[in-house]
Amino acid sequence: MNALPLRIATMAAALLLAAVGFCATVVFLCVALYSALLTLISPPLAALAAAGVVFLLSLLVIALGSAISRSLAGRARAKRGSFMFTLSAELGKVLGEDASKFIANRPLAALLIALGGGFAVGTSPRLRRLLQALLKF
Repeated sequence: MNALPLRIATMAAALLLAAVGFCATVVFLCVALYSALLTLISPPLAALAAAGVVFLLSLLVIALGSAISRSLAGRARAKRGSFMFTLSAELGKVLGEDASKFIANRPLAALLIALGGGFAVGTSPRLRRLLQALLKF
């Protein structure tokens, strides 16, 4: 039996409970900040100051989340890039060895294939554009 759906549901429930707890914490902190500011300034200004502090903290959390997300995406891109580089290098090595063996065993056939391919690419603009597009990639 696959336990993955159960694990996903458990993690989703834990995340939801953590989010509710975080929201309740923010509400209590806002009330505490408001109460502390009441001793210094009038109630409307205290409410405005508490809202401003929470807003600035929210902007800070968004900025940090964005920076972390970009950092993680950069790492993933670098890992994927190095994997693709390794894969293409291995593929080129294997194809190069195969082509080398083919040319060594059948030199006349290899010459005729190269001449035929060159003639086809030279006479067909469509094939030429296709080859140029493949080489640019």
